[in-house]
Amino acid sequence: MLRLTVGELLSAAGRRLSDAGIETPALDARILLAEALSMEPGRVIGCGGVIASGDVADAFEALVGRRLAGEPVHRILGRREFFGREFYLTADCLIPRPETELLVERVLEDTGSDARARFADIGCGSGAICVSLLAERPGLSAVATDIAEGALQAAGQNAERHGVAERLETVRTSFLEGVEGPFAFIVSNPPYIATAEIPALSREVREHDPQLALDGGADGLAAYRAILAQAHPRLERGGRLYLETGHGQHDAIMQLAAELRWGIVSSHLDLSGLERMVVLEKC
Repeated sequence: MLRLTVGELLSAAGRRLSDAGIETPALDARILLAEALSMEPGRVIGCGGVIASGDVADAFEALVGRRLAGEPVHRILGRREFFGREFYLTADCLIPRPETELLVERVLEDTGSDARARFADIGCGSGAICVSLLAERPGLSAVATDIAEGALQAAGQNAERHGVAERLETVRTSFLEGVEGPFAFIVSNPPYIATAEIPALSREVREHDPQLALDGGADGLAAYRAILAQAHPRLERGGRLYLETGHGQHDAIMQLAAELRWGIVSSHLDLSGLERMVVLEKC
């Protein structure tokens, strides 16, 4: 049986992924080979001349096959780094994105290191937002809601992993239904893709991300309507609502906020220059 080196496996997989139209074939191949080798991706190149065992080659082939079938790398791994910490994922969780780190950063700017407050995370998914905030601010406590049981399980597991489980309560519900305030602030990265636009999303997203976490209704604003209505009575006076938003939705969300008597604090662009976040205040 022909035995290949780590470098040969890496090169061959990179070519196959490239031929399949994968956007980052070399990077994806290196990450997946690192998984098969049980090492950090940065060490793979240095092992290029090492003969790979049959078990490693077989495991790598299985991982590459899943990537060729359109499954995202971090869905294959079952974990993703966010704000300097690794988060476990389930099928009910969106893969945390770098853009969402801007939301965490903005909350931390408003929340002193010695702050003692209770907040809510609506549609928490893996818990990336709430767990990151709890880990960065030891005086905070949180209620995290999600309609998907698998998401709450992931959030709980991630809270345990990062030492904040005693300060996090998870509740299976739609938005904030049945959840009592008051909260000092509320955060959310809700579903905001219009239903009719989902079939046009990339294969990785439409076939592997949970529909509940994507589908924002006919105009993509259904979740915002619910959150803006439910968050207002559950916030302390002067409490803030931090929302991640989808492309092209800024004006519509600002109109909804004004109709429901929210004060507009600020809006923020992501690294691509797109409107990505709004901060509202209970008047």
